[in-house]
Amino acid sequence: MNRQVLGETGERLARAYLTRRGLKVLAANHRSRLGEVDLICLDAGTIVFVEVKTRTTGRFGPPAAAVDFRKQDRLRRLAEEYVIANHLESAPVRFDVLSIIYAPPASPELEYIPGAF
Repeated sequence: MNRQVLGETGERLARAYLTRRGLKVLAANHRSRLGEVDLICLDAGTIVFVEVKTRTTGRFGPPAAAVDFRKQDRLRRLAEEYVIANHLESAPVRFDVLSIIYAPPASPELEYIPGAF
């Protein structure tokens, strides 16, 4: 499985998981000049920016560990841009990480970290 297919599979699993938890997906793969946000959701009035990290193994640490300070900073800037463009400045914002280990035929392992940073 190539990286693109793995990433798409992970994001599909993430959307289903978050929807089951009661979040409403507002946008997927939202792109701007600053980059891309995997998922933007609404959770009881809070705008949630979700970074999805999918790997085939946890051998080199959990996938969520790849969300370093640079990635966090970029996501904060993307979120600010999205909130302003959509006139949502008064809404609370949260940054979540969803870590997925996907190695068929085993069931996917998901770790959801609300308010990760």
